[in-house]
Amino acid sequence: MTWLVNTTLFLLLLSMATQAEPVRLANGEWPPYLSEHLKKGGFITHFTDEAFSASGYEVQFDYLPWKRGYEEAKIGYFDGSIIWSKNEERAEYFLFSDPIFELSTSLFQQVDKHYNINSIEDLAGLQLGGMLSYIYGTEELKKAGIVEIQRNTIPEANFKILQLGRLDLVLENTDGGGEIVRQMGLAEQIKAHPTTINHRDYYLIISKNSPRAKELLEAFNRCMAELKAQGKLQAYRDASARGEYKLLKHDEQ
Repeated sequence: MTWLVNTTLFLLLLSMATQAEPVRLANGEWPPYLSEHLKKGGFITHFTDEAFSASGYEVQFDYLPWKRGYEEAKIGYFDGSIIWSKNEERAEYFLFSDPIFELSTSLFQQVDKHYNINSIEDLAGLQLGGMLSYIYGTEELKKAGIVEIQRNTIPEANFKILQLGRLDLVLENTDGGGEIVRQMGLAEQIKAHPTTINHRDYYLIISKNSPRAKELLEAFNRCMAELKAQGKLQAYRDASARGEYKLLKHDEQ
């Protein structure tokens, strides 16, 4: 009987210790959404942390190059990573949360230029710039020889070429592109066209090799839905747009 009580107590303590382990998530640099150099890691990091905290979990974010973070999460070294779009290859190794938010691709142009663009087909014949390996929804048009994108490895290079007039449009996600334009001091010269393309949902991904994969996903989804219903995500996004997540030298993250 004593043996049974001791065993039950041990299992209970073990369960409590496991519950107390922080959720380890690989993070990366993608301002204004995620960055080690923004307050609270950017508004998506802040929102993710708050959703887990509301479920009783502490979160540890490790900022790594995207490929390394992804690969280490895949094998279960991290519980998961934020934020990713969904594809078949990722679905083989990860469980996806409910969508955190949707991102669109904006068409950045010089402020004094005017383009009649209502759909992706209207990009035909224009000089376009984009990022290497990014998917913009133009693949079928490229196969048909209608649209060609000049690819670069860093977004700042695309905006510099646009400023010089050697590109008509730069394809970049709406919030991120706007942040880069501001950081480069080009807000008076470059703006986003009102038409957006390639709307995609982004998710928290949890490694199938995490022993708590389903437990963490259920907890996150539940509290994320509650926080969204309270307007928290939109409030954080609006605060980010106002520059409230920018980290000053005397601030502590």
